[in-house]
Formats: sequence, structure tokens, C-alpha cells
Amino acid sequence: MRILHYGLGFPPYRTGGLTKYCVDLMLIQKNMGHDVAMMWPGKLGFSGHFVHIKTTINKIGVKSFEIVNPLPVPLDEGIKDIKEYTKKCSSPQIFKDFFDEYKPDVLHIHTFMGLYREVLEEAKNLGIKLVFTTHDYFGICPKVTLFRNNQICDGDCGKCEKCNERALSIKKIKILQSPLYRGLKDTKVVKKLRTSHRRDFFDNGFSEGENCGNRQKNQYEELRNYYVSFFEFIDMVHFNSSTTEEVYRKYIPLSVKGKVINITHGKIADNRRKKEFNEDLLKIVYLAPAKPFKGYIILREALDELWNEGIDCFKLTMYNNSNDIREYMDVKHSFKDEDLEKIFEKSDVLIMPSVWKETYGFTVLEALSYGVPVIISENVGAKDLVGNNQYGMVIEPTKDGVKRAIIKLINNRDILKEYNNKIVNEMDFEGILRSPYDIEKLYEDIRRI
Repeated sequence: MRILHYGLGFPPYRTGGLTKYCVDLMLIQKNMGHDVAMMWPGKLGFSGHFVHIKTTINKIGVKSFEIVNPLPVPLDEGIKDIKEYTKKCSSPQIFKDFFDEYKPDVLHIHTFMGLYREVLEEAKNLGIKLVFTTHDYFGICPKVTLFRNNQICDGDCGKCEKCNERALSIKKIKILQSPLYRGLKDTKVVKKLRTSHRRDFFDNGFSEGENCGNRQKNQYEELRNYYVSFFEFIDMVHFNSSTTEEVYRKYIPLSVKGKVINITHGKIADNRRKKEFNEDLLKIVYLAPAKPFKGYIILREALDELWNEGIDCFKLTMYNNSNDIREYMDVKHSFKDEDLEKIFEKSDVLIMPSVWKETYGFTVLEALSYGVPVIISENVGAKDLVGNNQYGMVIEPTKDGVKRAIIKLINNRDILKEYNNKIVNEMDFEGILRSPYDIEKLYEDIRRI
């Protein structure tokens, strides 16, 4: 089968869960004997807008089709110049000619960022089957999270102008999509600037305020409708969790077909083992950014209350910077995949109390892969893996929800032993790791339609 993926690009230029999943899936499919390639939004020129496709072989050994002069890629920074994101392609014939030559059986789309509508139109006209994976909420929400003012957004486009007022300008996005930036991205100076910007973005990026005027509201509604119209061309939506299915179904046509397939990545293996939970301290690990939408604030408030009440038999290990370090915290620098074995060896439970509708959460699967129970909020997509509280606790995304869960485990470590035993002896981990084969079957099913 010839499979063409559309993603954000390759590491190290692009990182994150979407890129990790897309690249790992391509490598697995290549090993399965499929012809695999990636199309991605590349250089965005400062002058002119001639669209063409640059073909190379990437370092991982798959073909790279870079769209030169795609639409802008805002990532999670928001959208202000709406017309720039809904432009028609000046030369759609380029995509027809490309598909005629490459002849993919399936176009698997991992994001709508940078993607011209004409790509979908030309693929559909040629009978190519289209799959879309729901890694985030871009298209529904310009800032991809559907989260504002420390709570889940109700989807009212009248609030978008205020929420997106600090979005990057097109000029800055062109710099970020330039070959020069790709080369400088991992230098010390650029890393420092990027870290400073991201810290400021998360701390101040969710604005309060009244709804915008009707004109601006209508523009953001038109933007959402523009991206929702992409689903007219999609043969199957791959929901990576029941959470993303629940959210997307509020916005996309009911006629759009979809299937929930939980995902994995190439670094995850079955490392499950029996653990001991006999130490005095409850060892909690938190691997997400120390940001409100990840539930860090409610976690800190819950643990503060316990500590002030004299319940101090716990330790929170964090692998992200925090400006509010407490006595019960062990704050470390960021971690790498190869560090996970040692991290989970020293952990009793992973906590992920996300307040936003977390689309999935690889760290939940990574914890379970080492036999470590989890405490996750009901908003986390990876709750699909936990079942009916079989392998951990699914809690309310509130301070009290976190507090009750921690107290329960402090008072009874046998609960952790029971979770660990079930993870090791009952969890269908082999079925989870077969996710790429489930995707292959999904391709085959839609090709028969």
C-alpha cells in the first residue's frame, strides 16, 4: 500500500506528540512493507506565493514532500490574520500533478495546519482515500486547546478575538517556517528565547474580556466553518480517544464516519513489572508542564492543603520548571525517553489532572508500560486505557478530586498493589501496541468502500 502522511514535518524541526506519532507510525508502516512518505508545510516566502513541492529523502529513510509556500502554521499560538489562513491556492494544478505522479492509496492527515483545501479536493477527485487523526482541536479552536480563562471553552466564537489577541504576526510565522530558523532552532540562544516566549505565552496567553463585536465574531465563525468543511472530504476520522470523539462530534457533521483507536509510539514497549509500595512516602510523579490547563494549579493547591493539615507523607517529583517550589517538591529539569525507566522505578503513581480536554496523554501509557498506576482526570483521553478504574483512578479535574485521591492512597497502599497486579496480569498491553495494525485495517476498510 502506498501511504502518504500529512504532518507538521520531521524532527528536530518539529517535535511533540503529533510529530512523534506520525514519524513512528511511518517507520512501523515502512517495516510492514508499505511505501510511506510525508507531505508537510515548509518554507513560507516573504515575497511571492508560488506554490511548489520540494522532494527529498529524509534522514529516517522516507520521502519528504515539502510544500513550499503553504498556508501559515500557527501551532498553538492562535490566529489573528484570518484571511491568511483561508487563502485559495494560486496553483492547485500542482497538487493534481503530484497525486497523479505519486499515486497514494491513502492520504493520512494529522493536522489541518498549513493545508490548502485544494489538496483535499484534488485527492478526493482522484479517488484517494482520506483519513484524519484528531491530535488536537485545531480547526475548531485557533489555539488548539478549547481552553481559556482557566476553564474549558464553550466554543463561542465571540470570545476568539480576545483569546487570540497575542497571536503571532504572519511575518513572525514566516520566520519560524524558514530554513534559517530550522537550522538555528536548537542553538542555545534560540532555545533561551523560545523558552522565555513560551513561559510568557502560557502565563499571560488566556485573556479575560467581553465578547468581541459581531463582525469579528463572524470572521472567527467563518474560520471554523472553513476548517469544518474539510471534513466533507474525509472518509474516516481516526479519533485517538473517546474524549476527542466527544469534542469533535459537537462540531463536525453527523454523517462523518469515525472510529476510536488509542495510539502508541515507537519507544513504548511492554516493561510491566511487580512493584513494592512499602515506603513511608507516597512517591508521586508529574511529567506535564507546570501550567493551569495541565492541572498543575489544582494539584499544587491540593498538596498545599494536605501539607498544611499535617499530612506530609508524600513527595511530588516534577520534571518541569516551576516558580512556586514547595518543601514537598523535588523539581528536576526536563527528561528524555531513555530516562523513563529510572523515573518510573522510583515512582508509586503518575498524576495527570488535566483541566482541559486532553486529547490523549502518552505519559499515561508510558507509566502503565512500567506497571505504574495512574491518577488522571476524567478529561484525559488516555482514560480509555484505565478502564473502569482498573489500573488507576479517574477523578474530577478539581482540587478536591486530587486531594481525595491522594488521601485514599496515603491511607491504603494496598490499593496501589492491586492496581499494579492488574496492570501486570490483566491489562491487554499487546492489544494496545497493535494500534498501527488497527490503523492498517482502517485503511483497508475504507479502500473497500
